[in-house]
Amino acid sequence: MNLKESEKICPICGKDNNCQHGQDNCWCNSVKVPKHVLDLVPEDKKGKACICKTCIEKYQ
Repeated sequence: MNLKESEKICPICGKDNNCQHGQDNCWCNSVKVPKHVLDLVPEDKKGKACICKTCIEKYQ
């Protein structure tokens, strides 16, 4: 599965989210993102790209 460029960008900080979405070994498959971190994502970007590890850790 090829990701669109917009799916590779963290919706919070705008940097590479290092996601391999759709592949079983992606780091995002094993991470639980707290609701308050998800709430930081702008409405127009919700559900379109993964939040990067840095933002998940920063806003824990």
